[in-house]
Amino acid sequence: MLKQVSALIFLLLFVSAASANAKPKVLFIESYHDGYVWDQEERAGLESIFKDQVELYNFQMDTKRIDASKYQEKADLAWQYYLEVKPDVVVISDDNALMLLEHRFLETKTPVVYMGINNNPRNYGPLGGNVTGVLERPLYKRTIRYLKELILFNNKKVLILLDKGTTSEVFRASVFHDQHSMEISGIRADVSSFCDYTNWRKAVKNADKNGYDAIVIGLYHSLFEEGANVDGEEVLAWTSENSPVPVFAFWEMSVGKDKAVGGMVLSGEVQGRAAGEIVMKILDGTPVSSISPVIPAQGEFVFSQYELDRWKIRLPHYIRKQARMRE
Repeated sequence: MLKQVSALIFLLLFVSAASANAKPKVLFIESYHDGYVWDQEERAGLESIFKDQVELYNFQMDTKRIDASKYQEKADLAWQYYLEVKPDVVVISDDNALMLLEHRFLETKTPVVYMGINNNPRNYGPLGGNVTGVLERPLYKRTIRYLKELILFNNKKVLILLDKGTTSEVFRASVFHDQHSMEISGIRADVSSFCDYTNWRKAVKNADKNGYDAIVIGLYHSLFEEGANVDGEEVLAWTSENSPVPVFAFWEMSVGKDKAVGGMVLSGEVQGRAAGEIVMKILDGTPVSSISPVIPAQGEFVFSQYELDRWKIRLPHYIRKQARMRE
């Protein structure tokens, strides 16, 4: 009997010690999918902060490639996974996941850290004491302003191309106030958004005929042809190859050989690092309610040397000194 009691005590002590040494669980709910470069950058940013200090779980809602009618079904599956994992902290990336899940998390005590949010988070629901995070603000004015340093403008017009995904629609509403044009530093910026890949290609091919000196590519992963989603990398490569004018970008994921020339761009890795730092503060005991949402210091010159050479663009010395170069 004494041996049995001793064994039970040992087992309880072992379980208690194992529990004490267990890593905190963090659930990363993505709006998109792991083949999307932006998501890869966000995850890399998180992991650079977490290292081996947390047990990271993941759910991908894949809303770039499915019809909007299926979004709620994906949100329900994400919620079910949350209930199974019972994480210590949840990280939500990008607008679709926050829009579809925030109201549920507000009814829990689980800390939630969002990132990559283009809209005002309050537009998705009242913020509670368990939700904070990282906002994303594309550098559209700075991007277009710097184009004057890179190319010779004849017509002083640029075309901004977007798909019709949630982030693109938020961008168009918040930046352009649902208008089609805006003047930025003496340059007329026209914005066109598409869900049909055929119409996107027509806009690209006719850019010079329509008086545009350059294209600035926004988001392009929610384009469809005959009902099927077109791979974003295919869209980017086709646009780069067939555009009669140089193609620049708002996001780093679009820059490279056979892609966009570059520009003053945003990186998902910066968002991930900022979100990861907030998570670690929470795990160290900082109340979520005392952590204000942040807009990280962001924006970096990134260029493809191959595309610069192809378009015979020479970077001014002060930009090249700051720029990070890719192939």
